[in-house]
Amino acid sequence: MISRLILCGLMSSLIFFFTVVVKNFSPTSIIYAAFLIFIYSRMTFSERKRMGSGVIYRRIFQTVFAIGFCIAFISDLYAERGSMAITSQAMNNSELPFCHIAIPQVLVPFLITKSIIFPARVSGMYAAVSSMICIWLAVTLTVGRGWCSWICFYGGWEEGFSHVAKKRRLNLVPKNKEMREIHFGFFFFIILASLCQFACVYCEWFCPFKLTTEFFPMNSIPSLIAGVMFIGLFLALVVVLPILTKRRTQCSTLCPFGAFASLTDRFSLFKIKIDSQKCTGCLKCANSCPFGAIDILTIQEKKGQPEITCAKCGECINVCPQKAIRYEFRFNSNKKKCGCGERKLPRTKLGKTIQELLEPSELFRFAAFSFAVIMSSGFVDQSLGIIFKAIKGAF
Repeated sequence: MISRLILCGLMSSLIFFFTVVVKNFSPTSIIYAAFLIFIYSRMTFSERKRMGSGVIYRRIFQTVFAIGFCIAFISDLYAERGSMAITSQAMNNSELPFCHIAIPQVLVPFLITKSIIFPARVSGMYAAVSSMICIWLAVTLTVGRGWCSWICFYGGWEEGFSHVAKKRRLNLVPKNKEMREIHFGFFFFIILASLCQFACVYCEWFCPFKLTTEFFPMNSIPSLIAGVMFIGLFLALVVVLPILTKRRTQCSTLCPFGAFASLTDRFSLFKIKIDSQKCTGCLKCANSCPFGAIDILTIQEKKGQPEITCAKCGECINVCPQKAIRYEFRFNSNKKKCGCGERKLPRTKLGKTIQELLEPSELFRFAAFSFAVIMSSGFVDQSLGIIFKAIKGAF
């Protein structure tokens, strides 16, 4: 209990600074800060009653973040350009906001040619290449692919739609392995195509979130085809299939950043561990995984951990009846236990509190939500201001 109060206090301080102080105590920032403190507190204390139960609050937060980001981003585009269309001036001056999805497409050409193929400035502007790369490195070394399930400002759309229906209408669990192969196959295709074309091919042709951000003017046949593809992919992979499958289909089949984050996740501090001795093979974890990172062979072969595409969302922990799944530190997850058996609990209250503070699940949740707070504070505060202004104008 004391450890959770300490973590909630630390998180509240972080939220207060990044959402209220930075925004000069605006009413909308105070409202959003209260929302974030509520989400983290409920997430933390619900875990005390039942391990994994905090995932519902993660879902709520990520959905709110995605909608807030969309409203704020589109508002900025209309204020600056008068539309969501990318202008030739913005392209020529390299003024486009740099998106994290473009990182894997940019890295290989940069290593070979020392040039940035994305039309964004390296530094000195909003969402510059250098700032996004620094954020990516920090996230990679801490929560890894946890970015996709906790921090990504696009993933919340799929998160929300995947929980619209109560029952799954289309079961993809038997095809999880094939879906992962498609994901990585498409990833390597995008990298090679970007290198050959010297352009971010995914961003120009396949990104479904162009529908919620910015896009090239549809004034030619190629741009019209690209526009139709954006709309079709958004409706199919972000709306319809998540509703039918109750999983994040775009994240687990198409997104190049998701595949790239899966490959670099081995450098992160945390991982999900499956205790094969406790596991009874009920496959509830496989059915609940929104990223297809657990399948039948994962359990039958007792691999002891999800597959490479695990985004550490905690959904499997929430549904496991045997409590056989947990967060663990990557650097000690392979160490054998000493002959004395299970680790001994501290005798003092202070020792017990320190041990609880250092639990992988607590530290992972704190780290992931900290990044989420920092990334979301400006966008959601701005979107709340836009919504309240619209409501006030309507009355």
